[in-house]
Amino acid sequence: MNNKVITVKVQSAGLSYSDPTFITLNDIEFGFEKYSRGFNVAVINETTGQKICCTTFDPYTEGNSEAFVQFVENLPEGRIVAIAVHDDASYNLSDQVKAACKSLGSLKIYSLRFRSSWAMIGQKGAKPTKAKEELSDYCAVSCWRPFTFPSVSENGACIAVKSSSGDDGTIAQISLNGESIDIEGGYQRGLNLVVFDPSNGTSMFSQSFDLFADPTAADTFAQRIEELADGQIVAIAVQDDASINLSDRAKQACESIGSSLIRYIQFRNSWAIVGHKGASPGSAIEQLSNTESAAVKFWLTSTQSNQ
Repeated sequence: MNNKVITVKVQSAGLSYSDPTFITLNDIEFGFEKYSRGFNVAVINETTGQKICCTTFDPYTEGNSEAFVQFVENLPEGRIVAIAVHDDASYNLSDQVKAACKSLGSLKIYSLRFRSSWAMIGQKGAKPTKAKEELSDYCAVSCWRPFTFPSVSENGACIAVKSSSGDDGTIAQISLNGESIDIEGGYQRGLNLVVFDPSNGTSMFSQSFDLFADPTAADTFAQRIEELADGQIVAIAVQDDASINLSDRAKQACESIGSSLIRYIQFRNSWAIVGHKGASPGSAIEQLSNTESAAVKFWLTSTQSNQ
């Protein structure tokens, strides 16, 4: 049997703006739309070597530190996790955040300071010190780690969600393998929703909900989510604003697909999420930002493997 090797490399640029932040697999960039302030996280299947997801948690946006903890806690044992800090991740660095990183094999997280560079490659359930990691208060750092697999499966179809609101523009886009999914009437202000069949990745349903123009749209959105069968994949992108008239029923519907950030959305926040109906809270791949665009990616073949 010819084993296959995947080399994960992470570079972090905290204080150093002249150096890039990145995560690569075999020298190919993982798939981030961009690397933003905070924890840039990439997840890889430890059995197949397939990409699972990538997202960013900005601790300066309320709710993200707690969401990061829940996200890590929901990962199954053995899952490969790469983290690259960009700009700063020390703000709101709670004991719970440190413990979540420790559960990936990190110890250097306890030394993270304002604008420290921190690059880490670990696995869920690893003992402290088992992660490959580098930390510096003064310059960019990088680390790399090879993983050997009996075989490596091709990455599955990629669902990408982008949300831009406020000063960063007003754009929402949901795509499959780089092709934008059409929504009847076009992408509009509010919540833009696409539902995918988990078995083949086809788009089953799409609709936009302008909560500002129609206060009843939030509950209509909630009903669409409530009617879905467990396991169906849900992608949502906010355009312009979705905070006004966002009902508690709509928030509960988002929580039913794994969101832990929906209750933190404020006026003109960017929010992008891929989850699935019946998911545990905090297990969805989501990004919330109050300063810039939000973008997440999810590789379809991993739907039923708890990330």
